[in-house]
Amino acid sequence: MFYNKIKTLVPQNLKAFIRNPLLNIKLKRAYRYDYQKYLKFGRNRFESSPVKLIGQIILLYHVIEKGLTMPETRLGFGKQRIIRLCDLCLKYREKYGLDDDQVTHAIQVILEYNDFHKRNNFKLDKSVIECIDHILDFANQIEPSQQIEVTREDYFKHTFDSFQLFSNSRSSIRNFTQQNIPIEELEQALELARNTPSACNRQSWRTYIFSDHERIKRILDAQGGNNGFGHLTNKLIVITGEMGLFGGIAERYQVYIDGGMYAMNLLYALHYNQIAACILNCSHTPEKDELLRNICGIKDSENFIAMIACGIPPERFKIAISRRYERSDTNNIID
Repeated sequence: MFYNKIKTLVPQNLKAFIRNPLLNIKLKRAYRYDYQKYLKFGRNRFESSPVKLIGQIILLYHVIEKGLTMPETRLGFGKQRIIRLCDLCLKYREKYGLDDDQVTHAIQVILEYNDFHKRNNFKLDKSVIECIDHILDFANQIEPSQQIEVTREDYFKHTFDSFQLFSNSRSSIRNFTQQNIPIEELEQALELARNTPSACNRQSWRTYIFSDHERIKRILDAQGGNNGFGHLTNKLIVITGEMGLFGGIAERYQVYIDGGMYAMNLLYALHYNQIAACILNCSHTPEKDELLRNICGIKDSENFIAMIACGIPPERFKIAISRRYERSDTNNIID
């Protein structure tokens, strides 16, 4: 009681003067805690575990999947990545067997990559053939994958159906026509995405829509994860989060959590408005962050969340399979 009474008598500016150095100390301690956990458990060291190996395998096979679904797949693409993927699959099999669906799918993608080049009468480099041959030595019972080919009508046919059908029908699209997206249609999607929940309703997300093709090219060149399709982007949405709406130790990552939920909601809203979209990674180095901040004109108080390349798809196009784990593999029900 006495302590609370004293607190009311202390001027606010004096409280802030006392609080700020303490907050700095606590924040440094919190970020050190995060740093140590990420260094220990993230894929940052040479030692491997099943989880870390699977993470690398999924990343690489998805790169190959994306290459196989490009508007104009370049023959012989991904040489170093397919070699690395083969090596990791062999390493995982040697250490842990082939009991993981993601590893099996990775092998299927390798076989599809091999078949794709055979169908196109393209001779792969000797080093690639040797790596694939090591996979073929034990994968004779595994069928190649087949990336999904759909029509535009089929892709959008569940737009007004149940949420289960609607959600299952949405995928990342990397093939756009030159058809323009009216800005009004994007505004409708943004209006729908406003219902995203956020911590204490602070709605920290911000969006920037770019239409100028030259500026979009500069942004996507800096982003770097859109080779083979970025040049087809008609509209580019950059999502950021305003840090000034959060404070204290516990909220140091809340801007990313709320921004991520908004990004997913916006993807659904775009799909509902029959706009094809591909979300792009904004996990940047400090140097790339500054470069993109300058090109985009993003305020220093905002953090990048994601980018979304938008366009109208052609009449027929391919979608990456993007193999999902079974529900039981990633979820736990606690009694």
